[in-house]
Amino acid sequence: MTTLTAAPAPSPGRNTRVIRSQAVHWRGRSYTAAWMTAHTERTVRIGPCGPDAVEVFDAETGQHLGTAHAQQPAHPSPSATPQPRTADPAPQPAKETDMTDRTTVAAPRPDDEETVGEPDFYLNLADACIVATEALLEASENIADTIEARAMSCIYGDAGLGKTFSVLAALKEVAADRVLLLQFRSRPTPRDIRQELFNELHLEGEPPSHPSEFDRLLKRTLTRKPYVLVCDEAQQFSRECFEFVRHLWDTGKGKNRPAVLFVGGEEAYKTLYSEPALASRIYIWQEFAPMEAEEVQRNIPLFHPVWANAAPALIDYVYDEGAGGTFRMWSKITYHVLEGMKRRGLTEADETIARWAIRRALPGRRKTRRPDQNAG
Repeated sequence: MTTLTAAPAPSPGRNTRVIRSQAVHWRGRSYTAAWMTAHTERTVRIGPCGPDAVEVFDAETGQHLGTAHAQQPAHPSPSATPQPRTADPAPQPAKETDMTDRTTVAAPRPDDEETVGEPDFYLNLADACIVATEALLEASENIADTIEARAMSCIYGDAGLGKTFSVLAALKEVAADRVLLLQFRSRPTPRDIRQELFNELHLEGEPPSHPSEFDRLLKRTLTRKPYVLVCDEAQQFSRECFEFVRHLWDTGKGKNRPAVLFVGGEEAYKTLYSEPALASRIYIWQEFAPMEAEEVQRNIPLFHPVWANAAPALIDYVYDEGAGGTFRMWSKITYHVLEGMKRRGLTEADETIARWAIRRALPGRRKTRRPDQNAG
């Protein structure tokens, strides 16, 4: 089970709130806790912690103050709000529908999927913790604002920086039947996106054969709920794919249009930004960048217990020798460090184990021979 760990001394951000009357208001809901009595008028930052709870941090120091719970649950059970019994309604004459309505209808998703699941750490690294880095908190805030505005936003950056992980962590508060996650291993076409949306929406029957008919079905279905369309690995998208998603979004009105998140590499940013019709519709741009050495010293001890008591010099060594500021690389090296400690019966990591882990995790450096070595 992953946990949310506060990184000390984050810089102030837009998601700051003030505790008032033993409660803090965030994303349209009030969260309260008994410990808040001693922190009235304190400026805090909020981190996600399930559908009905949040973690609260001091806005200046990053100190974890405690957990607060929503005054009203996001998904009240049927027993909490009993409905009066009513007589069965008289049968109504069937309405005329087009061919698409008769052959393809939306099927509800399972009721036991109330929220998006926990994001997976690379290699399913055991005991790893979600660290409330500045990038993750900013992504959580930006995603919440995008969903509220029913807008399109773009989160981009190099591979391994935690973009998808942060998005999934932020989406834990959103009902799973509203999140449509599109992921493609190779460059998709608009036809591929249509088919994937058909599957994600759990539509029954055969997909329409004509593109215009297919588009009408998707646009009509997307107005039934406040969907969140997540286009992961968006660097794979062509201009035509971005335009197709934009077309689906443009046809919605107000709260009936889906919120759209493009998540991908630098190429996604370049394609979107180079097209004025697309760039002008992007509500929020967020670039993920590698952690600097100072951020690594703050965050990595919170990321996994093996680094919690490690000497700063050891963390600097791993940073300099290849892990850098990329969480995926730290996950890989940590996995090898744990394996090395297990094999050698060690309880703490040291430079020898770290060197061995780095050698396994990274490709060997090619050595170039000096000119005088080539002589003779």
